[in-house]
Amino acid sequence: MLRKYQYIKFMEHGRYFCLQQSPFMLFCVLFFKKNSIRPNNGIGLKKCSIRWIKRKIREYISYFHGNIFTFISFVKYKFGIQKIGSLVELPFYGQTCVLVNKGYKIFNIRSGVAIKVYRNNVDIPTITKEVECLKNGALFDFAPSISRINIKERWCEEEYISGAKDHSNNPRDSKILLKKFYKDIVPCLESLILRQFPIKKHTINYIYEIKNTLVSGNLLRKELGVKNIDKILSFFHLMGERVHSEDSSLIFLVLTHGDFCPANMLNTRHGLKVIDWESATFRSALFDFYSYFFFRTLHQKLPLDKLSAEIETALPYLITKLDAITPAVSGSLKSFERIYRWFFYIERIFMLVVRERYDTKLDIMDTILSYIEVFNSYEEIYAENAEKMQK
Repeated sequence: MLRKYQYIKFMEHGRYFCLQQSPFMLFCVLFFKKNSIRPNNGIGLKKCSIRWIKRKIREYISYFHGNIFTFISFVKYKFGIQKIGSLVELPFYGQTCVLVNKGYKIFNIRSGVAIKVYRNNVDIPTITKEVECLKNGALFDFAPSISRINIKERWCEEEYISGAKDHSNNPRDSKILLKKFYKDIVPCLESLILRQFPIKKHTINYIYEIKNTLVSGNLLRKELGVKNIDKILSFFHLMGERVHSEDSSLIFLVLTHGDFCPANMLNTRHGLKVIDWESATFRSALFDFYSYFFFRTLHQKLPLDKLSAEIETALPYLITKLDAITPAVSGSLKSFERIYRWFFYIERIFMLVVRERYDTKLDIMDTILSYIEVFNSYEEIYAENAEKMQK
């Protein structure tokens, strides 16, 4: 039987700290190791500018104050001076852990590994499917490698990557964002699209497959609420009608990350690394592209008109890059650009509905409804822009 280690929860970004570690080890982790969980709010500011210096000073003061508080509280908990509050017991040692979809992720920074431990209510087929997704991610040099897997004991160990998050609470300036996109993001998208042979799907058949899985898999459970289920089904119906209004055609499905966004990207000494590959599978060819950009509106409150302008600039650039390496895919993207965008909407909502069953970290239903609202609003802006261009 595996030994149990106790992790105590602290408010700071939801991290848990192992009580079995020494205070010295925790001190090193808090003050000398990069926090790959915390948003990096200095992104997008010119280094050594007055604004950058002021923000860095505020961040360091807040960072130091928060870590001192965490360290003192940990010592009190460890030696019984203060009563322990929220506690979880996990079968592996690490310095920290966080709550993630379907379980906990333990970080043993000293050993250079991250171990995901699945909750007992997650069935073995679901774990097996997710592990296969992680294996898809391990194919890339910009992703963590997998060390060990034990599905029966419900855990998976991968490489720990040290780096600063490429995510901030506020959106980057568009010029800075596009520069980052051209330099670091496009090569990742190219690798994803080219890694495995793409799958051709008839648009009508693909719509049917997704809808059938949604209904037959009992994914729209009554716990979601009648109004919420109606909104989801109405959105699927609307997008389905739009796809049906176009001539039946073939689109390409390629290997995608699934959550390809700055929150899952780390800037390291070895370049950009992408983490959290639990949703990596085949989807429409622009899924990761749109995931990257729509994240800015959903989670960083970027106005939709600015998002639209960024996409209008970035998408032709990506397609041009693909012309030289996979003309069949790039040709399809040019011919059926709208259809690929609609399928991103459908696949994204479908993915979130599937995730809702196990994710205890986020209010997935609120996220789903927010995506639907943003997608509908974006289509209105797209239609307005198209009408202006015709005049």
